[in-house]
Amino acid sequence: MARIVPSDITKPALAGRHTGELATLAYLKKTLPDDYTVFHGVHWSREYAKWTHFGEVDFVIVNQSGDVLLIEQKNGLLTESGAGLVKRYEDGDKNVNDQIRRSVDKIRAKFGWQHGNGPALSLDYLIYCPDHRVMSVNAAALDMGRIVDANAKDGLAKHIESVLGPGVAREDGWASEVLDFFRQTLELVPDIHAHIDAQETAFVRRVGGLAALLSRIDMHPFRVRISGTAGCGKSLVAGDMFDRAVEQGRRPLLLCYNRSLSERLKVNVAKGGHVNTWNGFCAKFLESCGKPLDFTGMKGDPDFWVGVQERVMAETIPSEWTFDTLVVDEGQDFEPEWYDIARLFLKDDSDILWLEDPSQNIYAKPAVSLEGFVGYRADVNYRSPDGIAEFIRKTLPFEFDSGNELPGLGVGVHGYEDPDDQPRIAARLIKRLLQQGLTYDDIVILSCRGIGHSVFSDQEKVGNVKLRRFTGEYDLFGNQVLTDGRLTFDSVYRFKGQEAAAVILVDVDPDPEKLDRDWRLLYCGMTRATVRLEMLVNENNPECRRFLKA
Repeated sequence: MARIVPSDITKPALAGRHTGELATLAYLKKTLPDDYTVFHGVHWSREYAKWTHFGEVDFVIVNQSGDVLLIEQKNGLLTESGAGLVKRYEDGDKNVNDQIRRSVDKIRAKFGWQHGNGPALSLDYLIYCPDHRVMSVNAAALDMGRIVDANAKDGLAKHIESVLGPGVAREDGWASEVLDFFRQTLELVPDIHAHIDAQETAFVRRVGGLAALLSRIDMHPFRVRISGTAGCGKSLVAGDMFDRAVEQGRRPLLLCYNRSLSERLKVNVAKGGHVNTWNGFCAKFLESCGKPLDFTGMKGDPDFWVGVQERVMAETIPSEWTFDTLVVDEGQDFEPEWYDIARLFLKDDSDILWLEDPSQNIYAKPAVSLEGFVGYRADVNYRSPDGIAEFIRKTLPFEFDSGNELPGLGVGVHGYEDPDDQPRIAARLIKRLLQQGLTYDDIVILSCRGIGHSVFSDQEKVGNVKLRRFTGEYDLFGNQVLTDGRLTFDSVYRFKGQEAAAVILVDVDPDPEKLDRDWRLLYCGMTRATVRLEMLVNENNPECRRFLKA
């Protein structure tokens, strides 16, 4: 597989521009062997005494020897004239022949100017017109051996190998000089927030197809159970179902497991229904009945919420607490009796959408029985970029399809021998991520242990950065008390259903006797990252070798 530089695809591409070039880039990455490096969207400049000349070439391919092939791609139909191939634009015609030769000359000149009297750059070119069949070589005024048209587009990679060849690695460092030249030309300073914005745009656009599918199901009452992999867009679909119910004059109830997810959903859905965690819903209902909960004894009482549910069932449900649409997110974390109690709040023939992911069932709860439901499997992960998705598939025993072509910034695996070494390693990683352009709000540290059982649990700072973490205490209103910090530290258990651009996964130390649970926990944690994943793994644990070797 060829190496692609730069590895990111920015917002203009995701907005629908240059889709032809992006398709070619994906093809080249997949089809060319690793003897080749492919630079794309290369902007060149050549300075003169009184002006600077700028230009662009679609692809620059460099082989092992440092030989270079420029490819100019022209989509759509072209005009063949006596002057050559011409592409018509709104602002005028452009001669393809002149354009590629100008790029060849200027790039060769700039390389020579930068490298003095050293060897000249070995430079060749191809013109790729995937939508046009060249009828007359004379009219094109080009060597037919340097044109790949619609008749030959399936053989583009073979044509590149024929013209350029794989080359042979040289000991004089010439290939490195050539690669460095094009890296400098590209000014490859990663735009992290282009990654983040691109990820969000791609995710919303692609997941929208699942939401549209559900909206077209003709079923009365609506009873659908979606078993969806992490990143398939379950929470987005939940919000869409909620909003459509409000638009139709219905009163929806949206329940999930994690409080942080419910808070995010509340902000993003329309007004006109109720969004809460299961426990929060029970508390709110009892409060409306004039029987508010006393949260002061919650921490030391493992049966606190069981008693709350019994109190809920003992109450008469008034009309203002009845709903005609129920949406459950994180259904794999629900107890069967929760569903039975929730149905007490539903009107007859209410619509119900149940969303779950058995692969994230980290509490090992039995599946809730849902009679009369139509099942639908959503196996495409749109959240995890290609580099992270491939790493997850390689190291964990879970099957899913990757629907995110963005490469992201990959995965870093860092071993520790002593768990107490982790804050020092994490501090170094945070510094590096900040240097790349991420903000504190883009980064989270997630522990594979409980919130109170990590080496980070008692840390006020990591490096010079104060942590924002749950203290384990609640205020009089049941709100979680957090420390005053800039960087979030949490557990995978509590962060389920959320995401962050950069995730630093710590305390990765699977228990050989509980591997099924720990693989699910790691799967949940690793799929939270949308751009970059860092993992701190116990290098003395044999189960961690799969991560260190991947």
